[in-house]
Amino acid sequence: MVNRRHVIQATALAGVGTIAGCMGGFDDEYQRTIGMPTPQSGPLATDGEAGLRASDVAIAEINEELDEEITLEQQDGEANPEIALGVARDLNDEGVPAITGTFSSDVSMALSDFAENEEIPFMTAISVDPEIVEPGDDYTFRMTGNTTQKLRGMSEFLEQEDVSGIGVIAADYAMGRSAVEFMEQEAGDYGMDLVSDAVVPMATDDFTPELQGIDTDEIDALFCPFPGGNGPTLVRQMREQDIFEEVDIVIGHDSYGMEAYRDALGDNLVDMYNWGVDLENERARQASERMQEEFGVRMDALSLPNYDAVHMLAQVIDEQDSLDPQSVRDGLAEIEYESASGWDVSFDENGDNEAFQMIVSRWEQDGDEMRNVVQYTSDVVEP
Repeated sequence: MVNRRHVIQATALAGVGTIAGCMGGFDDEYQRTIGMPTPQSGPLATDGEAGLRASDVAIAEINEELDEEITLEQQDGEANPEIALGVARDLNDEGVPAITGTFSSDVSMALSDFAENEEIPFMTAISVDPEIVEPGDDYTFRMTGNTTQKLRGMSEFLEQEDVSGIGVIAADYAMGRSAVEFMEQEAGDYGMDLVSDAVVPMATDDFTPELQGIDTDEIDALFCPFPGGNGPTLVRQMREQDIFEEVDIVIGHDSYGMEAYRDALGDNLVDMYNWGVDLENERARQASERMQEEFGVRMDALSLPNYDAVHMLAQVIDEQDSLDPQSVRDGLAEIEYESASGWDVSFDENGDNEAFQMIVSRWEQDGDEMRNVVQYTSDVVEP
């Protein structure tokens, strides 16, 4: 097997071999800054905007308690691996000692390779593909669960709900493909049969063939790992095809817990399940109130983990004796953090979160409001 670390070094990093050598000249010139190559345009712009709002709330809270402020350097990675890599190189050149703020697994895999080669800590709050964190990684961290942890936690919930047949409609990207592969291999361990699956381009805006191909008499649950701007389109078309009436549980990944989806879909989102966060604990409520005051929108399943990621990195940057990336990396490796998102964070030797607990939420009508309410929290799911 070709080691992807070597591939990235030979290809994507070709021509920038002087960066690592230049870094030695920074000495004490590293900045109290967190770099964020977060999508502000492209297919995940809505997700990125939610994460950036949350990071702004987090850094404002943090700086109220510090004598010397920490800043954010937010640049548009466009959810594109090559563009995000270019942003990461610029951040590295500027002496930024840590990077976070990615969303798609494809981008996070590229940034992980970059982090390991350039020895700069990188932490994703959202991306789940298992290959982002590999055995022997020293500079890559994931504060959420990986695909396997999340799918096992979700499958435990579905087993509890007596689901015997499941269908999947996935976008053709790293996490979507991994989700289908997981169900092919492990659904039976949870008493389920994978009845149907479809992997379609992320640009798809007509899901009629996939939805009409589902035998709703044979499935109790439909899982939709489909992010981006066409996720709401999929939900609308599921409503039009009466999927919510004919299938007991329709569940999406964390994008479906976004306030942007609620705004776009209104009542169409009622009873939709999603990978969630705990929005009712005290820290989450306070963060959400501040977000509402500053941006007119509440925290959600994608923004709150980014709030936590900035808090974690800022804590480490402030507490370490040096701003050198190695020192920041060492602080992250040892951190034990109680997140606002609803699970603890402590990293195993590779950088995965060994304390992750899966949360499943559902959109419910609460008077005149719709709220994303926790339905299930798993025990710790190990990487």
